[in-house]
Amino acid sequence: MAAPSSSLSAIILAGGHSRRMGQDKALLKTPSGQSLLIQTAQIAQQITPDVTVVTAWPDRYQPILPSGVQLIRESVSSSSMAASGAGPLSGFAQGWSQIQGDWCLLLACDLPYLEAAPLSQWWRWLLANRSTNPLAPSIAPMASLAPGIKGWEPLCGYYHRPCLAALQHYLEVSANAHSFQAWLTTISVEPYPHLPPQMLFNCNTPQDWATVHQTPRG
Repeated sequence: MAAPSSSLSAIILAGGHSRRMGQDKALLKTPSGQSLLIQTAQIAQQITPDVTVVTAWPDRYQPILPSGVQLIRESVSSSSMAASGAGPLSGFAQGWSQIQGDWCLLLACDLPYLEAAPLSQWWRWLLANRSTNPLAPSIAPMASLAPGIKGWEPLCGYYHRPCLAALQHYLEVSANAHSFQAWLTTISVEPYPHLPPQMLFNCNTPQDWATVHQTPRG
């Protein structure tokens, strides 16, 4: 049996309109003084050198991104969801079709408590689990995600390459193509139970952001 591939890319989604926040979430300054997007990109680079930001506004973010981070312009003109934004599923599909990794670490740009060490531990666990589980390599498509309040937390997790075809098919045929949770019911998901829950906190409102500045990191 072949060993599982360790080829890994990372995608950071920065395509939201931040309507509830009232300003661009990706550019919000963390207590350390970095923007959320820069912090996320630097953490992703500690997991893999192949990091890509998918956004409808690449010119906005290009000047601030760390060296080596690629940008993919998210297109919404050809999407049936163009009027309201393509959504994270479409952005994920567009980005993943242009990267090379057998695995993809998908991250939202608005995770202020994200840390590299737990993500690295998760990656090592995933590879070790698939190499010791004789059924795992035959289960495709597959993702590894952490459970959340409303289901799986899709914007901080690992996705195997066969998921891409399943995602593209889902976007073509589904009437509920906005829903990440609905798509996840169509693929196999391997739970990861060891992620610190705080890492999954995402900022959507000014109140959320105020909490970040009031809560010590770690």
